[in-house]
Formats: sequence, structure tokens, C-alpha cells
Amino acid sequence: MASAETAALPGRATTEQLQWLLRPLAGLLNATGLFDFAPAAGGEWLDAGRALIIVKACAGGNFLIASWLGWLWRWRTRPFGPGLALGALAAAWLTALLANAARIVLIGYGQDDLARLAGLSNADSHRLIGIGVYFGALLLQLKGTGTALAAPAIYLGITLLAPLLKAWLSGRNGIDMTHALWSAGVPLAGLLVGLLFYGAWSCCRQAASATRDGEPTSSTP
Repeated sequence: MASAETAALPGRATTEQLQWLLRPLAGLLNATGLFDFAPAAGGEWLDAGRALIIVKACAGGNFLIASWLGWLWRWRTRPFGPGLALGALAAAWLTALLANAARIVLIGYGQDDLARLAGLSNADSHRLIGIGVYFGALLLQLKGTGTALAAPAIYLGITLLAPLLKAWLSGRNGIDMTHALWSAGVPLAGLLVGLLFYGAWSCCRQAASATRDGEPTSSTP
């Protein structure tokens, strides 16, 4: 049975305590007509027909925190206070809900195809979808803020630095390096590809503009 998990909520909250994230997620997915999730034991949600289960990690807690920081950064010119913090949290909750729904749709309907086409294991395909959706959502959220590095800084800070700090405080040796490499590699590779495409597009525009400027103008007698 496939699990739709990717990013765990920091802390020790139980699945029952995370229903404020999981119940709306299951409801939204059911509303699309693509799934039929029903309550299962322990607060989980099961789509028996697709053998897909929403578990605690599907709450996407790390992304919720990243999105909250992203909204605070986007609204950084406003006076900070409880209202702004709560407004950013509400916006982050909605952003996380939509991102989690998109991620589970892709997992449910595209994970196996991606694994086959890219030669990945199901676990790596699952991980790639999660990282791609979350990082892409954060990029869209921060688009137009004038700070190109804000999304990578927030994302990598939450997915890498926070777990490292938690491991250090708990006395563990470190974090899962496979997860760390995926978490850093996918966003950085995506940014590199985006920069290459943007550079090629800019060169084409400049070449086209130079060609137009160099064309002789016709004069009428």
C-alpha cells in the first residue's frame, strides 16, 4: 500500500492532533473526484481503491513553516505584529493545503510513470515529486519579491539546517545524507536549469533586437 508521506511536521504531534491539516486535505482531494479517502484507524485517511493512505507526514509541516516564513518575508515592509503573524499563518495553511493536494495527485497518478521513465525507485520518485512541488510552490509564493535567493534560502534552511540543529540538540550524529542530497540537489538543479533557459532566452531576444535594429529602413520618395 502506497503512502503519500513526504515531509513530517517537526515535533511530537500525533496524527489525531494534525487533523486541522489532514481532514481538509482529504476533503479537498475527494472534492476533485480523483480520490475516495475515508477515515481510518489512528486518524489516517485511506483510499482503498487506489491503495493510497494519508499519514501523519502528509501534513507537510516543514513546508507549512517554510511557507509561513515566506509570507512574512513577502510582507516584510508591513509593521510586524500578531495580526501579521496570524495572517501569514493562515496564508501558509492555505498554501500548504494546495501544495499537499497537488503533491498527492501527482503521487497517486504519476509516481509509477515517473519512476519508470526516469529509472528511479518508487521511493525516489515519491521524494522527487514532493521536493519539486514544495520548492516550486515556494518559488511561486515569493515571485515578484525582488529577492531571487529568498525561496532557496528558506527552503534549504528548513529542510537541512533545522534538522541538523535538531540532531545536534538531541545528541545524534547527523541527518540522513540521502535525504539531504535530494533536498539540496533537486532545488539547485532546478534553479540551474531555469537560469540556463533564462540566459538562452535573453540571448535570443538580444540577437533578434540587434537584427531588427540593423535592418535597413526603406524610404519613400
